[in-house]
Amino acid sequence: MIKLIKTINIKTKLGILFVILCISIAILGYKSISVSEENKDTLKLVHSKSQAVLALQNKIITPLYSLRQLNQSLVMAPNKEIRKIIQRDLNTIFLNLDRNFVNVKEYSLELHEMWESYKEHIFITKQYLEEGFEEGAYINVTTVSKEQFDILVDKLLSLQKNSLSNATIAYSEAVKQSKAIKLEVLGSMSLILIFAIIIGWLVTSNILKSIYSVQNGLNDFFKYLNDKTTKVNKIEIDTKDEFRQMATIINKNVSYIRNNIEQNEALIKNATKVLEDIKSGNLGTRLSKDTNNKALNEMKNMINDMIDNLEEKIQKEINQRLKQEEILIQQSKLAAMGEMIGNIAHQWRQPLAEVSAIHLNMKVTYDFDKFTKEYLDKKIKEANKLTAYMSQTINDFQNFFKPQGEKELFSIQKACEEAYFIVESSLKYHNIQLDFNVIEDSKVLGYKNEYSQVVLNVISNAKDIILERKVEDPHINIEIKNGANYAIVKIKDNAGGVDEKILDKIFDPYFTTRHKTQGTGIGLYMAKNIIERNMNGFINIRNCEKGALFTIKVAKS
Repeated sequence: MIKLIKTINIKTKLGILFVILCISIAILGYKSISVSEENKDTLKLVHSKSQAVLALQNKIITPLYSLRQLNQSLVMAPNKEIRKIIQRDLNTIFLNLDRNFVNVKEYSLELHEMWESYKEHIFITKQYLEEGFEEGAYINVTTVSKEQFDILVDKLLSLQKNSLSNATIAYSEAVKQSKAIKLEVLGSMSLILIFAIIIGWLVTSNILKSIYSVQNGLNDFFKYLNDKTTKVNKIEIDTKDEFRQMATIINKNVSYIRNNIEQNEALIKNATKVLEDIKSGNLGTRLSKDTNNKALNEMKNMINDMIDNLEEKIQKEINQRLKQEEILIQQSKLAAMGEMIGNIAHQWRQPLAEVSAIHLNMKVTYDFDKFTKEYLDKKIKEANKLTAYMSQTINDFQNFFKPQGEKELFSIQKACEEAYFIVESSLKYHNIQLDFNVIEDSKVLGYKNEYSQVVLNVISNAKDIILERKVEDPHINIEIKNGANYAIVKIKDNAGGVDEKILDKIFDPYFTTRHKTQGTGIGLYMAKNIIERNMNGFINIRNCEKGALFTIKVAKS
């Protein structure tokens, strides 16, 4: 498993984690539906058993007692008028019971026969009363008819008892089945969780190991820049993903820079020695070694030429040395820019948080039974957008010094909207309102992805400072308008602005007001380079009424 993970790229690794999440949700959903259906069938069974008992009680037993009571009242009635009223009620109950006992005949012929026998005694009582033989009617009701009634009721109560017993048995079976299903669901969830944790741990540990390897290698290199006795170890990564490609490029650049530095230092030392010789009057020494630095090679040739004409060329060489030293300082700054690569983890924190927020949002939506296919498709597209952006970030860092790709004509509004899409779920999660005020859109010729990255970086910085300061009713406003020569974007927040003392340092490399675990200060520096170096524009910041205002201007084509 570990060997397989090492052979696939980061985008695929994140895709595997996402697929595992989707499969887990599908399995749990299927289990939940299955449990619901089985519980419904069980409830139907218990309900049918209970209804049978209730129907027997309401349709037969209770009316039968009423029939018996009316039959006795009929015999005991003092006159014919009252008997007519009782006989009318008795006939109604009798007809209903007769229909209900017809239904009983389907599953209990014996019970139906008992009812027919009891009916005969009821008819005999009625016949006695019609003949005026009231004593016979009374004896029939209190003896033979009562005995037949008791037999019929005993049979009905026995049948009712059996129905209740069946309902109890069905309920007990339902409870046992419910417990078994619960254990099955818990077992499935546990297995899925364990599997997801194992795969997630393997993928995460593999990515972190690569990040630490790159970070340690770059730390060694930066220590070497300050102390040339420091040993610089080659970055070794045993995976076959983007980190290995990045490590290969870093190792080549580090080796190239080290060789240049050593050659430059050797040439500078040699030049210093020659100058000391010139000062002491020795004009026979010449600089012979070359470097990969064109400026230093020119300096070498100029020193050699200077020796031929001492007085005039020494003064000229001093002036030239001052200029060359400025070039060396600039080159040192360019070499230090390699440190930006070590901060890739910072660039990934935001999209990784967005992916996590998407997953959490999917779970909450599912828990509240609002999970739909359209919603799932939308969230998959958002996650794919984020992973594509993460992969693009690697390429942007790799190609920072040598930008690749052709310029394209793109819409400023669309580029801003794509940047907003990446952080949309995070802004909504923190209740941060972002409004677009498109006065007039315009198209420029340049690098759309890099421009979107600049807008994204400004929005992310605004979001971070809003959260840090716990701003009430937080909001960010993006205004897009078309100037005479520039396409203008203004991004304003209400986080309280920037301290005037550090306002002019905002775009300096590695400058940050937050703890090093929260930021490295490289984002705005990169943004300034992208806008001013790659797109012939400029970016600045100033404080407004309630917060900071970033203005991005790019020359129109």
